[in-house]
Amino acid sequence: MNPLDVRFDPAYPLDKLRPADYNPRRLSESSFVRLQGSLRRHGVVKPVILNADGTLVAGHQRTKGLKGIGQTTVPAMILPQKVRLQDEIKFNLLHNRVETESSVVYAEAGPIGQWCWIPWQSIEVIASRNLPFQQAIGFMTAAHGPWGSVVIDDQGRVVLNAEYAAVAKAQRFDILAWTVASFDAGQLVEDLTGEYGVYDWTGLEEQAPVWNQHIVQPNRLREHSSKAKADKVRYKSEVWERLVLPWLTTSHRVVDFGAGHGDYAKHLRAQGYRVQDYEPYRTLKGRYSLDVRGIVSMIRGIEREVREGGLYEVVVLDSVINATTSLEYQHWVLLTVNALCAADGQVCIGTRNLEREKAYENSEHSISRDSTRLAFLDEHSVDMRFVRGKWQRIRYHTPESLRGLLSRYFEEVELSDTTRATVKAVCRKPRPFPIEEYEEAFLNEFNMPYPNDFRHDKHKGIVEILIELIKDRNSQMEGP
Repeated sequence: MNPLDVRFDPAYPLDKLRPADYNPRRLSESSFVRLQGSLRRHGVVKPVILNADGTLVAGHQRTKGLKGIGQTTVPAMILPQKVRLQDEIKFNLLHNRVETESSVVYAEAGPIGQWCWIPWQSIEVIASRNLPFQQAIGFMTAAHGPWGSVVIDDQGRVVLNAEYAAVAKAQRFDILAWTVASFDAGQLVEDLTGEYGVYDWTGLEEQAPVWNQHIVQPNRLREHSSKAKADKVRYKSEVWERLVLPWLTTSHRVVDFGAGHGDYAKHLRAQGYRVQDYEPYRTLKGRYSLDVRGIVSMIRGIEREVREGGLYEVVVLDSVINATTSLEYQHWVLLTVNALCAADGQVCIGTRNLEREKAYENSEHSISRDSTRLAFLDEHSVDMRFVRGKWQRIRYHTPESLRGLLSRYFEEVELSDTTRATVKAVCRKPRPFPIEEYEEAFLNEFNMPYPNDFRHDKHKGIVEILIELIKDRNSQMEGP
């Protein structure tokens, strides 16, 4: 058998299916009832995906729905070889998200209400959009064969999975299609799209350790592309450009916490500004390996500064809390930032705006419909993505949730740019917390576990001085 020969079974017995160990999506009761209604009206117009050993890779909720309405078989695409966990999850995500209509594609229609294979030569791509999503599909078809399918109306319009059809044309493979009457197509699309549950990423905890998060670090003040003209197109930080630089002077003492590659700190220090950067996931230049020596050097730099000058007047937290891997780490980050801020200092924060992201992705007038973030949010508005061979988390906030969160750590929270992609806030008057909570936060921020559970244990000096300084600060703020 060719390693990419995917086999289609139009009636695979449900009692032979083996559920996967990990399925990231959970359906609410109302969503499950809606799914069953769709299955009764239309049947299964999108086959489930099985691993070579019969394990269900994608279609868990659909098979539960079929059993719930008394069905005994399901159409199935059977992969020719067993795939690893990360590919299982990518199949699941792509399979659930593949019902898109951004591209306009026509092909040879088959008999209504039947499965048939459509030759790739008959596929005509009128408008090819959603290119990042097509690329994601293409990687999986190249590695595992033509695992997907489309729904086409009797006029030849691909009404579901148009991006998959565009990939089939580009890669020259035939596609499995279910043909539906044109007058039924609209109802079918409505029933198969929309909200069908939330995602639970706890099963990927071991696949996405904290140090993977360096992948999300943006390059600041770098050329947008190799074709960009010098000093014309650059990646800039909205937090620095809009919240900090308009009033910052060379007399201010600043720490850029979670500074990524440290681009702004290096740039501003060269101009005489007093900016210390700290990035616990700093990597060696051009490599994946963490620069532990450099990380320890940054910790010692902060320790020297606060011993000499006290807590910071300005703390910058740019695109950090959107990369925290858990609610615990989010707490530790914000508590450490609270501790670094002087009584009369301020913290300038920017993070991903969930409302803006949703509006951008769903806009009828935006190029966002030509791309996809493969956004599958869990109940905490966390999206898991697979980038450069590693899993990463992206955490989103609404302006309201951000204000509520930051108000736990600061008495004054002033939001700005609430309609932009990066919602920003300036926080003042840090609230006091129990000393033991600060100690736990410092342990996890300044001596976090690295690969193979390595800890550098060079954090004791900074913990000692910060505890001393926040005791003094908090007692002063409480007053006599």
